[in-house]
Amino acid sequence: MSKKSSKKLKKLWSNMLFRHACLIAGLVIFLLILSNVFLDVFTRHGKSAPVPNFTGKFLDSVMVIAKNNSLRIEIVDSVFRIDAPRGSVFVQNPEAGTHVKKNRKIFLTMNSFSPRKESVPNVIETSLRQAKTELNAKGFRIGRLEYTRQYPYVEVFQQMYRGRNIEPGVLLPVGEYIDLKLGLDSVSTATFSVPDVTGLSRHAVEDAIIDNSLNYILTFDRKGVNTITDSLNCVAYEQDPPAGSGAYYGANVKVKLKLPVKNKK
Repeated sequence: MSKKSSKKLKKLWSNMLFRHACLIAGLVIFLLILSNVFLDVFTRHGKSAPVPNFTGKFLDSVMVIAKNNSLRIEIVDSVFRIDAPRGSVFVQNPEAGTHVKKNRKIFLTMNSFSPRKESVPNVIETSLRQAKTELNAKGFRIGRLEYTRQYPYVEVFQQMYRGRNIEPGVLLPVGEYIDLKLGLDSVSTATFSVPDVTGLSRHAVEDAIIDNSLNYILTFDRKGVNTITDSLNCVAYEQDPPAGSGAYYGANVKVKLKLPVKNKK
């Protein structure tokens, strides 16, 4: 730097207004740098990790996993599903695999230990289709259909639970089966085509057969089928009568189910 330039710089620096402006500018730059450093520390800018899969796990192990991953847990709801372990996580938000920053709150819906109860609807004097719709809407399923010509109309005239008449409004656990008695025209000779249920899951098998005014008899292979959840995961592989056969109201369709074979990698 030349002597002339140095003298000019000294002269500028001796100017109080210029000196204050430089100091303020330096302070602003320092504060900006400092704030960016703290922002990165507190928000862990650019640092995230996938959310573990909590589904199916129980709360004690969930809390350990969450702590190890610097996550917070909040239970927001509970449901009852027969096809999930009681007391386990049923749904999580965000989903497993979603990248989040540390200290993120994970919202869980738990599968309750006991089923909720619903009032049995009144399906008397309704068609089978309407009765099924109303029962399903409450979380119930249709068990056995019994047709009789003593009642002249093809509609429900009695609803039963475990062999006894069940009055509308009675509270039952969701998922229970309600049997129905239906009338049959004295001159009716209608037959129904047996549906093809091979490859369907348990509930899908039941629905397909009931929708055709027939009854189902289910048997399960013993291998690996130890719980209700196991039975719900089974698929049909054999039926009698075969698909396409004609059957009268309330006829039995025997179906065999087993757990699907897992593909080996």
